Amino acid sequence: MRWSGLAATILANDLTREILSFALIGGCGFLIDSSITFGLAHGAGLSPAVARAPAFLAAMLANFLLNRAITFRDAEAPVLAAFGRYALVSVGAWAVNYGVYVGCVYLAPMIGVDVTPARLPLFIAIGVAAAMVPSFIGLKIFAFRKSV
Repeated sequence: MRWSGLAATILANDLTREILSFALIGGCGFLIDSSITFGLAHGAGLSPAVARAPAFLAAMLANFLLNRAITFRDAEAPVLAAFGRYALVSVGAWAVNYGVYVGCVYLAPMIGVDVTPARLPLFIAIGVAAAMVPSFIGLKIFAFRKSV
């Protein structure tokens, strides 16, 4: 089988397509989250812990809209119902994500790493990685389930 045929076969699988689009949209959310966190910590002087909350809300809304339109486009749930369930899953995933992020912020100095606004995206990425799998599973089986 040629590479192009193999790639088409892999991408034709719905689960593979969902995982790839979820990861790409998650990357967009990461950029929104880390940019706002950096801006609020660096530009507005907020603490790294406080700067993260509004950044998360902006990323969550953007990710909902993109995941609804692309990743889980076959979902049959009405938008408001899906958003409510999405918000529940996101809050759970955010608890994991934020816990890991805050852990990084507070543990970094103990291992000789300065906490600077420029390092916050790294801590965000570690938190995002920790929450990625449970978030995808929750969104797939609860927020964007095919039958209501």
